[in-house]
Amino acid sequence: MKQPWIFSKPRLLGIVWPFIAVALFQALLGCVSLYTMSAVRSYVAGESLWSKGQKDAIHYLSLYANRHDERDYLKYQKAFSVPQGGQALRKALDQPNPSLADARSGIIQGGNHPDDVNGIIWMYLNFHNFSFMKQVIHFWEVGDGYLMQLDELARHIHERVGQGAVSAAEVDQWREQINVINEGVTPAARAFSDALGEGSRLILNLLIAVNLVTAVVLILLALLRVRRLIVQRRVFADALQLEKERAQITLESIGDGVITIDVAGAIVYMNPAAEGLTHWKSTQASGLPLAALFNLLDENDQKDQSTLVEQIITGNLKGGSANSKLIQRLDGSTVSVALVGTPIYTEGVISGAVLVLHDMTQEQQYIA
Repeated sequence: MKQPWIFSKPRLLGIVWPFIAVALFQALLGCVSLYTMSAVRSYVAGESLWSKGQKDAIHYLSLYANRHDERDYLKYQKAFSVPQGGQALRKALDQPNPSLADARSGIIQGGNHPDDVNGIIWMYLNFHNFSFMKQVIHFWEVGDGYLMQLDELARHIHERVGQGAVSAAEVDQWREQINVINEGVTPAARAFSDALGEGSRLILNLLIAVNLVTAVVLILLALLRVRRLIVQRRVFADALQLEKERAQITLESIGDGVITIDVAGAIVYMNPAAEGLTHWKSTQASGLPLAALFNLLDENDQKDQSTLVEQIITGNLKGGSANSKLIQRLDGSTVSVALVGTPIYTEGVISGAVLVLHDMTQEQQYIA
């Protein structure tokens, strides 16, 4: 009785899906890392613009206080709008319900590229509770506080200049106030820059560590999966070998001769009964054409013009007395056999054939 096959055929997706998942996860992690570093880069660029804007604003306000030239005041307003945009961004996102539209407007006003807007907002909303980001925001607020004092002073100066009759004492007082604000905002700006740089390095090291740990974990998972596949393959191979040994024992035990050939008609295997009928050893006949073993004769001792391979493929060897043939061996002796041939199909295509030879000597003796 044929034993049921207990192992299911492995599917390609079932084999490769863990590796696909590993590749997708690593790609996703890489994208998140790159996006985070891009957001950090945007903050560094924004800090540079903020710092330059506050320095230019102080410079042009000093010039305006000395020369009372309206063009200097316009340059001050343009320079001051850069840190003012950063302040608008921070205030918009610090609300209980963050205003993304106001935040975007503030980022653009601050001089950042429009493509950096989403990254800046995403990082502020998701990292503002981290210690390094809290420190950055703290010094950001301190610097904005000084700049608001500067803008208030600028409005006062502009109003007095517009009224006319500005005294030298007032100018000296304004210059002193500008210097005080500058001495206060400069350390805050430096601390803001240092905190942002420290935070960017921390994020970089953290992302590197996360990527390395993830890579190690994924490699271990891949190794476990490969080990499982190797074990499964070994089980399949052992099961296949067992089936092959069973088939080999069965073929060697039966009394009929069994010959297997490939699609070209070359001999692949002969069992002991076939060796006895043909007077050929399987090792000697392996690779030879089937016609090398014997000749087919008809009832008048004439050679059969059609080959066995052709008869098997065309389905003319299905057993019975109609396929009782005389075969002439190389030593000239003959023996009557019943031939049964069956083609072997592999994925719908003939890849070989099996020929069974049943010795009819005793049957013919009984009939006689």
